[in-house]
Amino acid sequence: MYIHSVCSISRFPVIKTGEPLPELAGTFAPEVQEPNYADYIPPMQSRRMSKGLKMGLTAALNCLQESGVSPEQLKAIEVGTSYGLLKDSETFLDNMIVHQETALTPTAFIQSTHNTVSGAIALSLKSHVHNMTFTQKGHSFESAVKDTELVLAGNEAGCVLLGAVEEKVPVLEWLLTSKATEELPIGEGAAFLLLSNKPDNAICQLTATRIFKTKNPDIASEQLKQIIGRQSGECPIIIWNSLNPGILNYTSKIVDVSGLIGYNPTGAAQALVIGAKTCQQEQCPVLVVNQFKEYWSVFELS
Repeated sequence: MYIHSVCSISRFPVIKTGEPLPELAGTFAPEVQEPNYADYIPPMQSRRMSKGLKMGLTAALNCLQESGVSPEQLKAIEVGTSYGLLKDSETFLDNMIVHQETALTPTAFIQSTHNTVSGAIALSLKSHVHNMTFTQKGHSFESAVKDTELVLAGNEAGCVLLGAVEEKVPVLEWLLTSKATEELPIGEGAAFLLLSNKPDNAICQLTATRIFKTKNPDIASEQLKQIIGRQSGECPIIIWNSLNPGILNYTSKIVDVSGLIGYNPTGAAQALVIGAKTCQQEQCPVLVVNQFKEYWSVFELS
């Protein structure tokens, strides 16, 4: 599969296809650096949307616009999210309590469902293509990647808009108090990529995806060793999103982005965007290694 454009909204400045990747070293903003949503979403619609929905829709629309691909060329819209849109879920549950489960307006419920972002993208583009949202904990985005592979299999030309979105709320931060969240902030943001099965105008190629699940660091280390051992030619740059750098037996260039992405079950999407931009700029192979709890994924880019 070939990656043609990317967009990521995070604690970084917004990452776009046609702009240089910001410096990965140093400190990051404490909160997501939100773009000017009015450039992508009509203000009357935007004021009714939660932060997560605005981030997801904006990232997807920017990604499609920068690719030069028209909505009619899309074969699918694929989204991964673990928590869904939490602010609207919280609002709906609060309304149930306040109104004693009577006279509830449906808006908060409709906007709280996990497929709200993919649905909003389809409505904005007036697209009726295959539209899927995956919610498989730490492998939600990876499941969307696998479905993208199935959609693009074969010789028929087509494009897929692939991404992930998470938002945080104070209740989530309270619920997730743990050793992991003491070391990393709760992550949120949105990241999208435009992929196709044709190489024309691509910024890089996603050559392989490996997914596995383990809590054993020795097993994870062995899996990574096998993947790295298969690399031939130039040593790849590794984009590393994990709190366990000690299990990686590798001496070449490693870029740790875990502090930027934070504790985020779909952080693999943001890591993959950074990996794609790195591959585009450095013109060399890149491995993206992502971990969330026992969920691991590795993306090979060239």
